[in-house]
Amino acid sequence: MPDLQSCFDEPPTFLDLPNEVLFSYDPSAVQEQQFELIRARFAGMRSKIGVLGRLADDLAINDISAAEDITALCFPHTTYKSYSLSYIEQGRFDRLNKWFGSLTAHDLSRVDLNGVDSMEGWLNRVEAATSVRALCSSGTSGKISFFPRDLSEHRLQFRAFLKANAGYRNEPNSGLESGEIDYFAPWPIASGRQSMPNFFRQLDEVLFKDKPGKHVHTLGNGHWDVDLLWLSGRISAAERKGELAALQLTPKMTELRERLVAERQAGPDNMEEFFEELFVRQKGKRLFLFAPYNQMIPLAQECIRRELRPDFAPGTYVLAGGRSGSKGVAFPDDWEELCHSVFPGPYQEVFGMTETTASARLCSGGHFHQPPWIATFLLDPDTSAPLERRGVKTGRYAFFDLMPSSYWGGIITGDRITMNWDGDCPCGRSGPYMHQDITRYGNLRDDDKITCSKSPDAYEKAVELTLGVDSL
Repeated sequence: MPDLQSCFDEPPTFLDLPNEVLFSYDPSAVQEQQFELIRARFAGMRSKIGVLGRLADDLAINDISAAEDITALCFPHTTYKSYSLSYIEQGRFDRLNKWFGSLTAHDLSRVDLNGVDSMEGWLNRVEAATSVRALCSSGTSGKISFFPRDLSEHRLQFRAFLKANAGYRNEPNSGLESGEIDYFAPWPIASGRQSMPNFFRQLDEVLFKDKPGKHVHTLGNGHWDVDLLWLSGRISAAERKGELAALQLTPKMTELRERLVAERQAGPDNMEEFFEELFVRQKGKRLFLFAPYNQMIPLAQECIRRELRPDFAPGTYVLAGGRSGSKGVAFPDDWEELCHSVFPGPYQEVFGMTETTASARLCSGGHFHQPPWIATFLLDPDTSAPLERRGVKTGRYAFFDLMPSSYWGGIITGDRITMNWDGDCPCGRSGPYMHQDITRYGNLRDDDKITCSKSPDAYEKAVELTLGVDSL
């Protein structure tokens, strides 16, 4: 078995290990190595990442001696959308670029922004001048999150997803990594800067690059650039608040709305093509179907309406997940029976997010296991103080991702999770594990503001001081 120290010296080497080895290391040794590497990352990145440096200065943290120092320096997930909306509305891409540059070790100050008049144009300039390739959220809250990633980190996240679905002992292997099976997702768009379209692109570039024909099949065939995502998010947020009539559209936004309408009008034709490929051309074949429950449910409903039933080969891998719903959307009472009546199980699930390179597989014992390069913490949901790492605890999920090297890996999420720190999962994986009843604190309370355990307004101050302007 490879020496644990050598793996932490070069975290990408974890991805070369079989899962049986990856999850066999002594948990106490893993934690010790994680903390040592976090200390080294802090020492090396404090001066390179503006928001981190400002936060550390404000909290007077000069070195890391305890878990509380680590979690206090983790960024709330909202940090990645802490820019002012006025930057976009007023076309101040210089300020947006300065804000984004404060979150990465790459120097964005020399990016030429002359003539830039859109978010897509801005990110194209960033890509032309650096190796940063931004990932964007859907923006359904009304603001898009921008996550800085360089090219190597995109590849690491892609490899980690394949690793999570590669099987462990008696758990099924997706077979996706072989490049011999087609990939299906009832996703509404095919390309763009969101994490899923980015994953589709990498499938084509890495697994299917030498295979003729189309092997990545999505429900939508369009490209959504950042500006289209932004407008869609603004409209969705206004609809939820009952403020759609008051939404002011500039000429640029009106043009984008016309594109958005055209994309939605193409939906029925896209549905026909997707169903033809999935249920007719793939009949009798093994495939990979990624359909989170919020997408599998309408897919199953449409199959019933059309009186269609899949006829896939044994070994077909169905990756579902998202039992807690999506952005407040409630599932019908009989959703599980509905899905299984059309797509027979077993279903596989992973727990992951754009903020991390890792995907945690739901094991045969019904738990999620993070790989060794993820240091997990639970926080008090009100104070953000770290909870004791023993026994069974429930709290706010925070983590430090040790795989990336160009951005700070510490994140405080909006998720409530339950951890068994003592481990001993029946699946055989070593170390602590998460229970699968994961939900968002935003579903449990009206205001889910994350504060720093050492200074309540530290996160906001760090952003404002880095920019030198009002970030609200």
